[in-house]
Parts: sequence; structure tokens; C-alpha cells
Amino acid sequence: MVVYLFNQALPPPQTLPEPVIKANKLLIENVEQVLLFQMNSLKICFEISINQLRAAAEITDLDSLRDFYQRQMDIAQTLQCKLLNDARIMRNMVARFKTEMESLNQNLLQETLPKAA
Repeated sequence: MVVYLFNQALPPPQTLPEPVIKANKLLIENVEQVLLFQMNSLKICFEISINQLRAAAEITDLDSLRDFYQRQMDIAQTLQCKLLNDARIMRNMVARFKTEMESLNQNLLQETLPKAA
């Protein structure tokens, strides 16, 4: 009976409110960007790993082993720079998403508060 009274007094909306739709779209766009970024980073790491395995398979003597270790150090430095750059890019993506969500929430409050008063 209580449910019936609430259903009569507050009929369920037939569509989602516009702010919910905007928030969902924003979330999906950002998730897609993060996933694409991560997949690209993973692809690059796989390529580096495969190339290193190929290089390790080509070691035949002491000189080639020395060259391999030198390339390992170079690749480690390159990978370190890439990881730092990736972390910076992800931080910027998160900051942009946070700013967009805050803006969306602020707009929602500005629209809702005058109606409530």
C-alpha cells in the first residue's frame, strides 16, 4: 500500500534526467580514452619485449652479449622515460575528467537551486 501511494504521488520518470545522460556520456568518453591509451602503451611494451627476446636469441659470442647488455641499459632508460611520461598523461586525463565532472555538477546545482527556492 505504501508503494502504491508513492507511485501515485511520485510517478517514475519515463526518461533519465539530462544531467545523468551528460554524466554517463562524459564517463564513457573518458573510459574510452583511458583504455585506448593503456592499450597503446601495452602494445609498445609488448613490442619492446619481443624485440628483446629476438635480440637475446641472436647472442652468439661475448661481443654480442656485451652489445645486448648495452641495449638493455638503453631500453631501460627509454622505458623509464616512457613510464614517467605515461603517468603524466594519465594524471592530466584524470584532472581533465575531474574538472569536467565538477563543471557538470556546478551547472546542475545552478539550474536546480533556483527551482527549489
